Amino acid sequence: MDAVSLDRRRQLSSVALTLVLLAANLVAFNALLARWTAARVDLTEDGLYSTSAATRRLLASLDEDVFAYGYFSKRTHPKLAPLVPQVRDLLAEYQAISRGRLKYEILDPREDEEIEREATERYGVQSTPFRLASKYEAGIVNAYFAIVVRFGDQYVRYGFEDLIDVEPLPDGDIDVRFRNLEYDLTRAIKKVVYGFRGGAELFERVERPVRLVAIMTPARLPEVFREIPEAVRKAAEELEEKGGDKFAFEEIDPSQDPSAEQQVFQRYGARPMTLGLFGGEPFYLYGFLEVGERVEQLLLAGENVTAATIREAVEDALRRQTPGFLKTLGVVTPEPDIPPELWMQLQAQGRMPPRPPEEFQQVKRWLERDYKVESVSLDRSVPTDVDVLLVLKPKHLSEREVYHLDQYLMRGGRVVLCAGNYEANFDQMGLHLGPVETGLRDWLAHYGIEIQKTLVLDDRNQPLPIPEVRMTPLGALRTWRLEPYPYLVEVRDEGLVQRDVAARLRAVGIYWGSPVVVDREKAKELEVIELLKSSQRSWTDDDLSQVAFVDYTVPEEGLEPRLLGVALRGRFESFFRGKQPPQAGAADDEDRKDDTSAPPEELPLERSPETVLAVIGNAEFLSDFVARALGVQEGGFFGENLAFVQNLLDWATLDSDMLEIRSRGATARRLEHLEPATEASVEAANYAFPLLVLFGLGTHRLWRRRRAIPAVSVRRAEA
Repeated sequence: MDAVSLDRRRQLSSVALTLVLLAANLVAFNALLARWTAARVDLTEDGLYSTSAATRRLLASLDEDVFAYGYFSKRTHPKLAPLVPQVRDLLAEYQAISRGRLKYEILDPREDEEIEREATERYGVQSTPFRLASKYEAGIVNAYFAIVVRFGDQYVRYGFEDLIDVEPLPDGDIDVRFRNLEYDLTRAIKKVVYGFRGGAELFERVERPVRLVAIMTPARLPEVFREIPEAVRKAAEELEEKGGDKFAFEEIDPSQDPSAEQQVFQRYGARPMTLGLFGGEPFYLYGFLEVGERVEQLLLAGENVTAATIREAVEDALRRQTPGFLKTLGVVTPEPDIPPELWMQLQAQGRMPPRPPEEFQQVKRWLERDYKVESVSLDRSVPTDVDVLLVLKPKHLSEREVYHLDQYLMRGGRVVLCAGNYEANFDQMGLHLGPVETGLRDWLAHYGIEIQKTLVLDDRNQPLPIPEVRMTPLGALRTWRLEPYPYLVEVRDEGLVQRDVAARLRAVGIYWGSPVVVDREKAKELEVIELLKSSQRSWTDDDLSQVAFVDYTVPEEGLEPRLLGVALRGRFESFFRGKQPPQAGAADDEDRKDDTSAPPEELPLERSPETVLAVIGNAEFLSDFVARALGVQEGGFFGENLAFVQNLLDWATLDSDMLEIRSRGATARRLEHLEPATEASVEAANYAFPLLVLFGLGTHRLWRRRRAIPAVSVRRAEA
């Protein structure tokens, strides 16, 4: 063997030995770090795979064990299967941060009947039907996809609808992802550990006796409801263990006692029910919860009613009537309006007009996830247990109502006011706007805020769905086309001024909103914090006749960003300082107004502690009616609008922990969809570039070989 070959073999052996030793060191290094759970590096731009500081603080503060159960079926939708490891990884990290205080299990209820029974009966977990379609099979599979977090006898359950966002993609596929897994888990832990109290403590805090009354005829129940009576009895037994003498259960069977039928009707209004016209024998299946003199009906004749769901309904009802369990949010909404023509028509017919639906139900349901939400009327003083007050679309507030709002602010209450000057109406005549008088103009002006009586228009806007009727061979077909509409202002990027509130929301929609102007001189003692602004291509217009048309021209002059939302922070001076408080029902009592020597019946607070007043010059962006009218299109901002208000409330109440976590999962980070021509060019480059690199390397190697001197020639020269 010549010297050159021997040297080459030695070099290869050295390289191989070096690689083996390097690999062995890496394995040993990983083994040493395996128990060091904090040894990880997140290289993503926004730290998407790192837990927030708020989560770490919460987990580090746990003094008792918290249990998390992930109920996932192995046979599930293929889009959901990759999400299960994400849950396992995050729970493992939670366990490490909490020093083992958080314990978790990933379970498949389909593999163990005992696990399935506990998940269903104890925690109310239900399977979800998913449609499967592939080249191997097609059909419906009922799979479990839920998370339960338990502390003591309290728990929070999240199902598929609570955890997952499904978004259609331009190519017809769907994107399935967690909404914000860390936020949901941390919120659940915070609720069960700090927000809720144990069942026994719940009954201790209830000052009045509690009684659950079940009116049932078990022998007559249809097959679909046969198991509910036993579920009611089981829930009552568990509640009796917690409530002791404060809880009582009564079961009434009207079929066994003829006089009971009349009694339950007079007492509860319970009548026999049937399943449709051919539902067979009439039966009773009612539940009523009595707390003192208050009676609340429970839904028993429904789907997926178990002992767990009945017990949850009872405990939730008790929490609503027991202070101190969750942060309380007061919501002020206008009374539903009845059109005057409908009122007159029904009055002429001797009929009572039906109560119209409330306008802000969706935002209330959204906020109930994190707050104890109470409807508040400004006719009287705001209850002292209200932590933050959300005022939606105030109309014609009286001086007394403004006084109660002012005094709540003076007590240190935080106020979020959504008050535009116009409201949208959709009827058979189309879309039109009507003016709204809030009654708050002078009160806001006292603090340097004016909601101008004009509309903000923006060339960066959300399209308006326009109905169309097309004639087809099968008849008339109603479709929709989307047209740019400047009154639906899209606030994004630099318009989301206060990032602590907007977080990572992609946009907020302001619909038929008015600009907000701040008089810096009047607000000089307060910190002015801008929240929302329109784009550089926005303008104002007070011509309401144009709102029904989608055609518009961007003016050449007057284009500038308009302030749409602002917050004032600091110590406020009362609008009623030095004045006698307005008296209820005495607005026209001129004698009392003139007689300044008469002693007032109450003395208003004149200066507040440190607090916050936030004003948005629009309320339609949270309206159920507007959301339904604009909901036929994809890409609307109603979901972001709800999240923005929740962020604003958390920011106003200084609950920055949950705001910090929620902002991390507000939007998806997805690659932009390429045009077909661009996609073809990129694909061609992917093929051409490696070939060019290989050709270049081959050419370089061939050139070096031709320039190399053969070893035989070298030895001959040496000889």
